[in-house]
Amino acid sequence: MKIRLHYLLGDVHFGGHDVYRVASAAKKLLAETNAFDILTVYDEPGLGDITWDDYFAEKIYSHADAFIFNCGNYRFNIPSEQEILEKAVSGGAGFILMHGDHPCYWKEVGMSAWPGFERMAGFLWREKTTHGDYGSFRISVENHNHPIMRGLPDFDTKDEVFCTMENPHNVPFEVLASAYSNPQVISRHGAAGTGRQEPVAITGNYGKGRTFNLSLGHVWPFYTGHGLGENTLAAWSAKPLRIMFVRACEWAATGEVARTQNFNGEVRLRVTVHTPAQNE
Repeated sequence: MKIRLHYLLGDVHFGGHDVYRVASAAKKLLAETNAFDILTVYDEPGLGDITWDDYFAEKIYSHADAFIFNCGNYRFNIPSEQEILEKAVSGGAGFILMHGDHPCYWKEVGMSAWPGFERMAGFLWREKTTHGDYGSFRISVENHNHPIMRGLPDFDTKDEVFCTMENPHNVPFEVLASAYSNPQVISRHGAAGTGRQEPVAITGNYGKGRTFNLSLGHVWPFYTGHGLGENTLAAWSAKPLRIMFVRACEWAATGEVARTQNFNGEVRLRVTVHTPAQNE
């Protein structure tokens, strides 16, 4: 039986990160393994398999082995919906957090607070967090023995390094990979890097559920002057990153990487600007 993976998709920043193109690319990577039965929850036709209202009304969430969370602020702003995901993950379903969702449910800036999400995520973008300019840097594997990272080398990528993310509830977590935050690289907000290794991929637990938090994978819908390539899928080009993501989806669901361990990241993705009307 394939792993039942529910991709929870919504416009994270209402015009910000290109979650549509990331979802299309991520599903191509996952499909290559033939290990997953992927259900995409999304309100517009084309990319989604079921609308959010139907997803909740028909209680489809109860069938998930793991959730990919890329819908922050779009749903889960009422307690009844929040309780559904919290119970599913604490009961054993996996939780995978994608880049772009880290600032979500941040009450200090006027969003609806969700403590359960903060505990599932572990590290989040909050008041002290920033990042340097989009550009090239090296990812260091911190735990070569974890099933997700076994056999993966350090690798170069083009992305953002989130600095000084916060753990609001002091939940325990394990760092799988990190990146050096260069103090000479200044963000578009004028903030310098920290001069230390910053976590970019972590694992944890929420009740019986396994969690994976990935801060890599930045894709913007258009060029902003922030960094050449940020409006492409360049951040998803590195094969070790692709392998790490695909393995994490199996691990979050089952605690193993038996079905994805031979995935080599060899998938062709079109690195083009995307609009919601287009599909990869």
